[in-house]
Amino acid sequence: MLEFQVRRFQTRSGPEVAVLLDRGKGPVFWPNVYITSEYRKRQASVNTCVRVLRSLGMARMWAASLGRDLDEDLRSGAFLSMNDAEALADFLSLSAADQSVRATTARAPAQEHSKVVCLEDVRPNHRKLAGAKEKAADPVESAARIRWTASYVEWHLTHRLGDLDRRRQDTTDLSELGKAVVARLRQRVPRAEGTKDNDASLEGVAPEVLGRIEEALLPGAPGNPFKSSFVQARNYLIWRLLLDPGARRDEVRQAKAKHVEYPIRRFHITVSKTRARSVAISATTAEAFDCFMMQHWAMLPQAARRRGYLFTDESGRHLSLRAFNRIFERIREKVPGVPDFMAPHTVRRSWNDAYSARIDALPPERRPSEKREVEMRNRLQGWTEQSSMGARYAKRHIQRAADKLGEELADRLIAPNQEKKNS
Repeated sequence: MLEFQVRRFQTRSGPEVAVLLDRGKGPVFWPNVYITSEYRKRQASVNTCVRVLRSLGMARMWAASLGRDLDEDLRSGAFLSMNDAEALADFLSLSAADQSVRATTARAPAQEHSKVVCLEDVRPNHRKLAGAKEKAADPVESAARIRWTASYVEWHLTHRLGDLDRRRQDTTDLSELGKAVVARLRQRVPRAEGTKDNDASLEGVAPEVLGRIEEALLPGAPGNPFKSSFVQARNYLIWRLLLDPGARRDEVRQAKAKHVEYPIRRFHITVSKTRARSVAISATTAEAFDCFMMQHWAMLPQAARRRGYLFTDESGRHLSLRAFNRIFERIREKVPGVPDFMAPHTVRRSWNDAYSARIDALPPERRPSEKREVEMRNRLQGWTEQSSMGARYAKRHIQRAADKLGEELADRLIAPNQEKKNS
């Protein structure tokens, strides 16, 4: 068990926040100050805050296993040495289970032998020495932990140098050591396969596949994989609210009836792991909403309507995330040509493909700059201004367009040679 805990909770003003706790001791001061000043103020998602705090908790656990306080060392103590940087990077690269084992072992007092009868009593057990090897964490996860910890060390260094400078004390040695430690930590960030720009995790589906699903899910369609009229109308609206704005699964699941404005065709996403936003929906989606509300939602039990959730079962119970997944499992089973990886989030990726294609189709005088294109994508998808996701999708689209152009060029270069041979 890790010696810390990251807790998430909803504030009275609405946003969800994350806090790092020492087990049995309450909130940890400096990491929580850091996450507030460096992440919450720039509207980073709570999921990012959780991962950063978890990494800092691991770094603190490493220091504690050596009888040290990481924040005390960074703030006013001996800082870190180059050897510390190496040991810390090694620790952060371990799986959480092996971090716990290593920290516990480091604190365990040496076993005393009051009397040695023979050498066999103190001979090391080769099986224990050879024991199970420590398991490394996923390279992408290790890289993130080390990067975040390096940034935290750098943040402390900046503040400490500022304090010393105000006291008119010499900062040369600390500045050189601190920068070298931060640089060494960043050098230890592993290069991971999962960080490639053409990551398959961004893969959407072709427009033809989306068209097949659209036809199959239309209420009353002969090939509709769902039986009751309530479920058909509800699932079609779920599909449309995922498709139009490229929304996340839980953003649609948390929607209430009041969040869709039929007259002005807007969908207000109020619960999001990144940023709440208001997005446009098509006339088709607005009509699907109106039909579902009039014919089905209005017939739900009064208690369910009072809670307001748009997507429930026929008895009024709010749908789970697993229920959303089951809808797509049924689609994959019953709709021909739908790939095995089709899921709610695949619709979001497909939206990004369509967005890139739409930008490319604009005439040059109406096409936004690359920076503006990324800003608009981030806004529509609920990412922060600092998020790299918009740029990743844009870069992936450029790479795919370049590959396609290269293939067409290769075909044209080969074709004349084949014609000469045939003649």
